[in-house]
Amino acid sequence: MQLKKSSIRPIKILGGLVAIAYPIAVFVALQRGFPVRMLGLILVLVAGCALAQRRNLWLGVCGIILAGLAIISDKDIFLKLYPVFMNAAVCFMFAVSVRSVPLVQRFAEKMKYKITEKSKQYARRVTVAWAIFMGINTIISLITVFMSDWAWTLYNGLISYCLIGLMMVIEYFVRNGVIHADK
Repeated sequence: MQLKKSSIRPIKILGGLVAIAYPIAVFVALQRGFPVRMLGLILVLVAGCALAQRRNLWLGVCGIILAGLAIISDKDIFLKLYPVFMNAAVCFMFAVSVRSVPLVQRFAEKMKYKITEKSKQYARRVTVAWAIFMGINTIISLITVFMSDWAWTLYNGLISYCLIGLMMVIEYFVRNGVIHADK
């Protein structure tokens, strides 16, 4: 079954919102005593959105597997591992793209920026920086899986997003400093 382009946009928005809210939803549900098996169904929804977009197949499959393991085992660790896989997937995408066209360069091209040789070098360095950053984020996210529910939620539902935002802001200022230095 092929989805129409107009129906994919709401799925992307829903998938993004559910993925962002996922750690908080899991935390609240665990604190209120919801069965882990029931929460596995939330992960099925998140993974289903990833699969429906056809761009995040690996992440969707991982989500379905983790959800299945949570439902079968009734262990919340499988629910907590999903952000680890999300971070690892982003890290992998950045890292692999360095070998061909860096992901940051692809973003710039989509935004219709003029790509010079110097900007290609910059895009490659920024892509490497993002890969390293997301690798560190993946490791910290994995460590929080073995901490309290509160620590896991705080990092994966707030601190991680703040750090990603901070990285974007820093990169923006560095990029503008590089652009102004060329003049």
